[in-house]
Amino acid sequence: MKKSSRIAFVIVAALCVAVLGAVFVSRQWSAPVIPKDWTTNEPTVKDDDVVQVPETIDPVLEVASDSGNIVVTSPLTNAVIGMPLVIRGRARVFESAFNYKLLDEDGSVLVEGNAMSGASDMGVFGSFVVTTSYDAPSGTSGTLQVFDYSAKDGAMIDLASVPVRFSSVVSMTVKTFWSQSFETTACAAVTPSERRIPKTLAVAHAALTELLGGTNTPESMQGLTSSIPDGVTIKSLTITDGVAMVEFSHALETGGACRVAAIRAQIESTLKQFPTVTSVIISTEGNTPEESLQP
Repeated sequence: MKKSSRIAFVIVAALCVAVLGAVFVSRQWSAPVIPKDWTTNEPTVKDDDVVQVPETIDPVLEVASDSGNIVVTSPLTNAVIGMPLVIRGRARVFESAFNYKLLDEDGSVLVEGNAMSGASDMGVFGSFVVTTSYDAPSGTSGTLQVFDYSAKDGAMIDLASVPVRFSSVVSMTVKTFWSQSFETTACAAVTPSERRIPKTLAVAHAALTELLGGTNTPESMQGLTSSIPDGVTIKSLTITDGVAMVEFSHALETGGACRVAAIRAQIESTLKQFPTVTSVIISTEGNTPEESLQP
């Protein structure tokens, strides 16, 4: 009796498997075929579609004149420039002197000047770094030109032209005050130079920061120089009732009566350009005003 029950169970199980298999095959053959252009929730791209990829420009490491005598390594092509403008490169030009211009998209000259490369001898390349501020541009694009003038007819030669873009900057103008490198009799004589800087409420601090950074290339080419040592930083600056009290790092300390007079003149003149400042008290870190900047 038990044996016949097992045989019946096996027969029933086999029939069930056969029925399920038949149903599966039937569904596979009768399933609808989705056309290739059927709209589904997934994005589709036809074989003849052209996928638009944003154009990218590989950065150009350097821009050279046709002659190869002037090479600009910074800024890069289509780089966004800020303030100040810093130009780096190398040049092989007569007497190591070359020229530069920055134009906006209207062709207006924002700044122009000349500079020297560090060539060790005639006919060899010398590296250069030019640092300069520039006037507010019209538009967002411009052109940097680094070139030489022909000694024969004054024509522009050895031109390296770099397209640039201007960063969006709300700016203002401040004055910095410098000594004349050829002046030997008036230690405290200073000459002002205007600089365009990003607009700020801390305008006195910004002007001093520009002063501590030293002369830019146009100022140096005009014979201006700074008596302030390199590496000096502002520790604190307060203006109260017309009195500007400024403390510098100890690096400001230096010897020589004439140089000390020149340092004081540069700092005081730079701060007194602002109507809120009528007098200046200078100190260095760790020293009282009376102990600071002694000859």
